[in-house]
Amino acid sequence: MPMNLTAPSDLPRHLAGRWQRVRERLAAIPEALLAEYPRAAETLPRVAICSDFALTTLLRHPEALLERLADSEPLSPERLAERFGVRGLSAAEAMTVLRQTRHVEMARLAWRDLAGWSDLDTNLADLSLLADGAIVAAHDYAQSQLLQRFGRPVDGGGTPVEMMILAMGKLGGGELNFSSDVDLVYLYPEGVVFEDRPRTRPDEYFRRLGQWLIKLLNEATADGTAFRVDTRLRPFGSSGPLAMSVSALENYLIRHGRDWERYAYQKARLITGRRHGAELFDEVLTPFVYRRYIDFGVFRSLRQMKALIADEVARRNLADNIKLGPGGIREIEFIVQVFQLVRGGQNPALRTCSLLPSLRRLEFTGVLESDAVKGLERAYRFLRTLENRLQAMEDHQTQRLPGDAESRAILAWAMGWPEWEELAVELEVHRQHVEAEFARLAFDERGEGRREGEASGRGADREASASEARGGSGAQQDERWAAAWERADMAGLLESSGVGEAGAVADDLHGLRNSNLYGRMDEVSRQRLAEVVARLALRLREYRNPSWIVSRLVPLLRAICRRSAYLALIGENPGALTRLLTLAERSEFLVTLVEQHPLLLDELLDERIFDAAPTREELEDALERAVRQRVTDDVESQLEVMRTFQRGAVFRIAVADRMANLPLMKVSDRLTDTAELILAYALDMAYSELAERYGAPMCGTGKSRCRVGFAIVGYGKLGGIETGYGSDLDLIFLHDSRGDAQRTSGARQVENRVFLVRLVQRLISLLSIQTRYGRLYEVDMRLRPNGQSGALVSSMDSFRSYQRTQAWVWEHQALLRSRSVAGDAGVREAFENERREILIHHVNRRDLKAEVVKMRRRMRSELSRSHGGEFDINQDAGGMADIEFLVQFWVLAHAAQYPDLVEYSDNVRQLEALARNGLVPGATADRIKSIYLNLRGSAHELALIGSGRVVSGDAFTEERAWIRDLWSEVLGA
Repeated sequence: MPMNLTAPSDLPRHLAGRWQRVRERLAAIPEALLAEYPRAAETLPRVAICSDFALTTLLRHPEALLERLADSEPLSPERLAERFGVRGLSAAEAMTVLRQTRHVEMARLAWRDLAGWSDLDTNLADLSLLADGAIVAAHDYAQSQLLQRFGRPVDGGGTPVEMMILAMGKLGGGELNFSSDVDLVYLYPEGVVFEDRPRTRPDEYFRRLGQWLIKLLNEATADGTAFRVDTRLRPFGSSGPLAMSVSALENYLIRHGRDWERYAYQKARLITGRRHGAELFDEVLTPFVYRRYIDFGVFRSLRQMKALIADEVARRNLADNIKLGPGGIREIEFIVQVFQLVRGGQNPALRTCSLLPSLRRLEFTGVLESDAVKGLERAYRFLRTLENRLQAMEDHQTQRLPGDAESRAILAWAMGWPEWEELAVELEVHRQHVEAEFARLAFDERGEGRREGEASGRGADREASASEARGGSGAQQDERWAAAWERADMAGLLESSGVGEAGAVADDLHGLRNSNLYGRMDEVSRQRLAEVVARLALRLREYRNPSWIVSRLVPLLRAICRRSAYLALIGENPGALTRLLTLAERSEFLVTLVEQHPLLLDELLDERIFDAAPTREELEDALERAVRQRVTDDVESQLEVMRTFQRGAVFRIAVADRMANLPLMKVSDRLTDTAELILAYALDMAYSELAERYGAPMCGTGKSRCRVGFAIVGYGKLGGIETGYGSDLDLIFLHDSRGDAQRTSGARQVENRVFLVRLVQRLISLLSIQTRYGRLYEVDMRLRPNGQSGALVSSMDSFRSYQRTQAWVWEHQALLRSRSVAGDAGVREAFENERREILIHHVNRRDLKAEVVKMRRRMRSELSRSHGGEFDINQDAGGMADIEFLVQFWVLAHAAQYPDLVEYSDNVRQLEALARNGLVPGATADRIKSIYLNLRGSAHELALIGSGRVVSGDAFTEERAWIRDLWSEVLGA
């Protein structure tokens, strides 16, 4: 034995016997050989004490292992292909190479871990790389052995075809543990033919190939096994074909795919066959694993799995199992995967198969709180390190903590603890944290529980739970009501439960049960719909107009009843159901909006939705999160980001509006904020597209060039911060390009004029294009200089010249209600300064009154939508346009003497400035403001119910008369 090998200085005394036995075995290693590898020799005592497997491998293959330990190059597929080189060998020789190489590489990884030369992330990645390398080598060897008998498999174009080997489980996630099985699924593409063997059947060939691969890796020889291969995750398990086509897999998943298989395929990763594998994920696995909508049906399967886990722990006495026991690795995996499955359909950024990156993305996207993520990550790292060092002791696949004192002492020391009791305390801390997080995630049998990221005190949810509790256990009530619904016998139960209008309610609900649509639903959707109906019916006794509510909700249920995850969302969240019922009671429009866009149901999970509308900052954060979460930069993905953000923002604003939690002017503020944020995002998107193609627009004289600024100016409702539901966007576009050099900077240069026109065209297209999510906004550019005949985009110089010398009075009226809303800060500031200058010094005040009256008459005759005594809130006499024209007349008439009148672009603050300067009596200004806000409020409400802006001729009669009299008094017409 090498004389310089001594016991580690921190070796606990109770491991002295272990060290003596190790020393005796180390005597077989030549001292000269070990002297060549001083770094390995220094750590050998620690490694040999902690891993009998590493010691045994060193004794069997000393030169090979020590040489590998001296190699500091990281593992790679290319280097492993060399290490696993089996080409040209006999089958027996190939199996020997695979096994011996595996043992040496595995011992190297155990050594590096125990010596502290590598961290957990590297260890898991290298273990997975090692398994991948062995699988690829076995596949290639098996394929070469079948070539002579079957011929070479090719696709219809003659391109060689490989079997698609799907890695599942921890190998799929690139986080294989030390002594693990490898879970594999074998697939092959459609249309495979065989060169020179046209009668060869693909299923037979790939079955044989799969069998060969298992034999090469799994069969026990004198050298043991390379990797234990488990193929039971394939369709139909052990009774299913060993290999199947992609289309057969797709058909299986559509017809028979179960919830647990969604968890399994969420970890899937291709090892071989990538050339033909893109469609496998894009068209088969991703749609199966991730629903396009928020999938709260996952929580049902989670509850079932949790119950099975609890039963298994009790039955098999798994308390000492760090994977399957309470607070173990499996629970962490469930926590992460359930949120991936729930949210991954809408948020592609969550579609990762590795746990730690997935956990961090859940934090980054706001799904899990930072403290929870940090605690789970610490626990996961601790448990996986413990698992690896436990398995490295004997190269056994075990997650059970050892029972004998010496093994416990070795494991504790390997983990950095001198005593087993100290390790046990640390382990318990981590397991308790995991248990607590798992309990927060899991739901009881009634579906009550917490949504991710929500506060613990949930008023609506507690009320819903209490309501259900008053009538017995949740599960019993659900069964009773669901059974009554199935029998079309709900009226009596509704009446006895205190629900008013029981007959009408029962008729509506039975109509849903007896519809053709119900007959086409699958069993899972039917079950979930029955639960939703049961819980809805039970809650109706708390509302005054249950028939009204149900008549509004039945169309929504029809719209979502074949999307069982939407039903699960309502059924699994009592608070969401409460808020949906309240919504139906308050606003048919909002329920219809949800019916048209079921993704909005997700908004009802937030108990704060009825308390307050989002602030500008919260809207910015929401858009930023949506942008971060998109998986690609393609146009469709970005349009989806904007449309989804807009729909959610408008919905939340409308809910706060209808619940009287948001004053009218704040409603317009938030709708304006939403439009401005979308404009800024769309502008950035359009500019980036064109700049990538042409370079940035530059301008200047001689060699002095700078980047051209571009800005968007909002007019009308947007400019006046009075945006309503469904408002168009009145826009003009300005730039500051000037000089004798006005071209883009890219390799494919164009004139700035061309770039900027294309920029505006692209921006308008993005805003107004009709997609499956609808369009963002209608854009109106008729207020630009020279109207429809004018250029799409104007320079600041030409805009200045036009406004000062050619603009009509009505254009200065429009300018008064304008603001810069997006784009370059310099151009925006230049516009604001020019707007102020024009309105103060360049208005035609001589003809102001006549022009204002003339334009208002024209608008009444051309734009009013009223008929037969009706009243158009906006355009008829005494309506909003009259008030706006009055204010504009006063401001433009006096702006030269009172410049502060033009500081703001909105009608209300301009009116307040007029009163403050004594130009309009305070009482008159207050009366105008009150009428104006009442009319605007009515217009908002009409927009919310989709009724346009025309009301009965009896509406606002006193207010209209007062405004008409004021108009005559001020403008004389």
